[in-house]
Amino acid sequence: MTPQNNKREKRLTPYLSPLAVWALAFGCAVGWGSFVMPGTTFLPQAGPVGAAVGLFIGAGIMVLIGFNYYQLMKRYPGAGGAYTYAKRVLGSDHGFLCAWMMILTYAAIIWANSTALSLIVRDLFGEVFCFGFSYSIAGYTIYFGEVLLSVAALAVTGLLVAFFKQAAKYAQIICAALLFLGVTVCFIATVVHNGGFEAMMPAFSEQDDPAVQVLGIVMLSPWAFIGFESVSHSTGELKCSVKKTMPAMTVALVTGVLTYVMLTLCAAMARPDGYANWGEYIGALARLDGVESVPTFYAAREAMGSTGLITLGIAAICGVVTGLIANYTALSRLLYSVSVSDRNIKRLGKLSKNRVPYIAVLCVMCVSFIVPLFGRTAIGWIVDVTTIGAALIYAYASMCALVTGRREKNKKLLISGIAGALISVGFAVVYLMPNLFRQSKLATESYMMLIIWSLLGMVVFRVVIGADKSRRFGKSEIVWTILLLMVMVVSAIWIQQTLSSESTQVARDIVGYQKECAAEAGLTGSDAAVQDTGKYISTRLREFGSIVQSNIFVQTALLACSSMLIFSIFSIIKKREKHIEKERMTAEQNSKAKSTFLSNMSHDIRTPMNAITGYTALALKEDVSDKTRDYLEKIDTSGRHLLSLINDILDMSRIESGKMELDNAPADLESIIGEVQSIFAMQMHSKHIDFTTEIKDLTNRYVVCDKNRINRILLNLLSNACKFTPDGGKVSLTLKQTAANDDSGVYELCVADTGIGMSPEFSEHIFDAFERERTQTVSGIQGTGLGMAITKNLVELMGGSIDLQTEKDKGTRFTITLPLQSAEEADVAEMNAQLQMPAENHHVGAQLLLAEDNPVNSEIACEILRQEGYRVDTAENGKRAVEMLASAPVGTYQLVLMDILMPVMDGLEATRSIRALEGERGKVPVIAMTANTFEDDRRAAKEAGMNGYVGKPFSPDELLRTIEQQLEKEDKQ
Repeated sequence: MTPQNNKREKRLTPYLSPLAVWALAFGCAVGWGSFVMPGTTFLPQAGPVGAAVGLFIGAGIMVLIGFNYYQLMKRYPGAGGAYTYAKRVLGSDHGFLCAWMMILTYAAIIWANSTALSLIVRDLFGEVFCFGFSYSIAGYTIYFGEVLLSVAALAVTGLLVAFFKQAAKYAQIICAALLFLGVTVCFIATVVHNGGFEAMMPAFSEQDDPAVQVLGIVMLSPWAFIGFESVSHSTGELKCSVKKTMPAMTVALVTGVLTYVMLTLCAAMARPDGYANWGEYIGALARLDGVESVPTFYAAREAMGSTGLITLGIAAICGVVTGLIANYTALSRLLYSVSVSDRNIKRLGKLSKNRVPYIAVLCVMCVSFIVPLFGRTAIGWIVDVTTIGAALIYAYASMCALVTGRREKNKKLLISGIAGALISVGFAVVYLMPNLFRQSKLATESYMMLIIWSLLGMVVFRVVIGADKSRRFGKSEIVWTILLLMVMVVSAIWIQQTLSSESTQVARDIVGYQKECAAEAGLTGSDAAVQDTGKYISTRLREFGSIVQSNIFVQTALLACSSMLIFSIFSIIKKREKHIEKERMTAEQNSKAKSTFLSNMSHDIRTPMNAITGYTALALKEDVSDKTRDYLEKIDTSGRHLLSLINDILDMSRIESGKMELDNAPADLESIIGEVQSIFAMQMHSKHIDFTTEIKDLTNRYVVCDKNRINRILLNLLSNACKFTPDGGKVSLTLKQTAANDDSGVYELCVADTGIGMSPEFSEHIFDAFERERTQTVSGIQGTGLGMAITKNLVELMGGSIDLQTEKDKGTRFTITLPLQSAEEADVAEMNAQLQMPAENHHVGAQLLLAEDNPVNSEIACEILRQEGYRVDTAENGKRAVEMLASAPVGTYQLVLMDILMPVMDGLEATRSIRALEGERGKVPVIAMTANTFEDDRRAAKEAGMNGYVGKPFSPDELLRTIEQQLEKEDKQ
């Protein structure tokens, strides 16, 4: 996600407290399934102790993955969760695949919770809502009344999330608390009623080794805890620090696993008469109905009577409500983040007055209205797929943590990312491959659901890449290869599962018919029954062959469709590559012409600018009247402003052409903040602005960075803050280190003001070049509209991100996050030694040689240098400078100031000629003093053998300091 997108997401105003974060995470992870799974999965698979141990281990794994989320939330704040991380770290293609799986996962949980209400009502109150028309799908009878109940639940919670954000928050907190409290009360009552835990024996299931049983439960972790990370979609809506999200997620996981375990133990401790232990009871559930068919509810009734049933019923309904609210919230923020990145669906992310993406919520709600019509069984097939979806989502988050840790050389994050990625991929493989664990085998229909969703993903990806004008997609072949492989592998598994199931059924039918025929032949003594057996077997085998052919046809069609889609996607990418290559060649030609023009323009403008600033500086040293001094100071100010405009235009040109490069070197962050503070102190004071700087949690003070670029960023931000903050306002600059290890750290620079702020419309374009808000308030404030575009590009060039929070008439906050390497101790020592070099002239009388073809510039430089006590000789071109140095006695000239663009022989060739001289003459320091200030010019000067670089128009202080430093170095050699 680009920083611009981060800025838009911050319009999701903060409203989530740590308690609300816990409620979201807990409510998302624990829903209706926690009341049913003890009887259908946990106990049959591993028994009470095995299930408890497996669930706690699974929660521990989720804490590891939660740590990866927490680290990514600090670095990439905003909406979108794993989608945002995948897009920012791995690219837009990976972001698409991650979002595609998340949409299905969160939507399926919404559907599962909404249709669970009918099950609760059936078990507790009988057939109260079984009215109206009815029909069956996959053996499940659907009643119109129950459909209305599910639609009502979807509508109430959806509208609550869409238009009553605060009410939804408090409803989530209350329902989450009631859910956990209700389960806890029923658990305690069940333990007391049964006189302890002895009634839940045996501890493990009779199937498999206990370790295998526990591992089987651990494999359920993605399904059991999916949603605990939902706060990652609402990072921009936190009223607390991101640091508090990790404890909140951990507490949510702890309360979640306790809820699962308590309900599982309740189900194991209570059983109806006639069953010796929980194993017999669980084995007979299919033959039971009502409360007895749900062991958790039966346990509550046995322990507390109708009060227990009501208590656990309320808890179950709260589980449904929390699941709906939390997943509506997470999915709508995900869709909002996607819409911010794609202008084609921009309307989907439109915000309501209370800053909620209400259209996204309403779209999810309306689509969900259709789902209850398909019945609980069909929804179960989709819900099964969410386990694979959750595993892939966690794998992406962990991969992003891994890549980020490697980039930042953060060993802790690197290790947690590797561990999380391996575990998550393992989960996905287990669920894709049937029969590795009993509970990991998906229904045959679930595999088809995954195939259909993958094919739809390919179709949508084809549409997206076709409409992608910014060329963000199509850069990673892995993504659509994964989709193709998923269709191929899953279709193969589907056909194997289908044929295996059908062949088993055919074999059973044949054996059963043979027995019937044999019995009939024994009674009648007739051979007709034996002949009928042969005909039946032949008929069933033909039917089986027909099914095989049909399945092969379906698989072939699926593979053909997916191959055609992949071919279409590949064709678009190849056409785009050809078009890009043509554009690249054209752009290179244009860039070369543009660079030549700008280089010439820069030189030609800076030459007279040097005269203006130079003569102004000289005039200000004279004894002139106050009025004349005021005129001169205004000329100097206007000159510097004109120079800044020129620099902005040239910098933007270099950025656009990709020629902007960083000049990384050891730097002191505290010193950078101090310098910036001193620069703006007087400006802020003159406007009566309360200007403060603060440094917090700085453990790695010395870093490797481009100091000048960071200064430029801060100067741009503080200059705007000063310009757009009225008298009496406040401006603050904060430096904070948010992550650290021995080799690197993550730093946060924040510039906040109480100024005029920006309108939502303009804030969307603040980082676009040449954009300025046209209002009466800012009409008199000077600027090119390039400052923020340059700032954003410089931040991205450094591998960081910039985030904007602003509100009209209330102020603006820019937050910059930069990953920076720590400086080596030896480099720090050298840097400090250079900084301690005196700025004053310790070399009075030193003889300098100035090579300058412009008489005006030559006169200015000579006058400034002679006023400081230097002796200066001049040469009108490079050739003359080389001749003078070569013919003068050794040691005559201590330093050469060399212009670059000169007739006869330019400064670069002259410097190379000087370096070719024998003895001490060839070692004389040469400082470039030129109007050519591009990065290429600096590099060329260094390669030619120049020792320093001073750009025109030059600052007298900078020129003198550079000369003095070079002479000091010569003294030490």
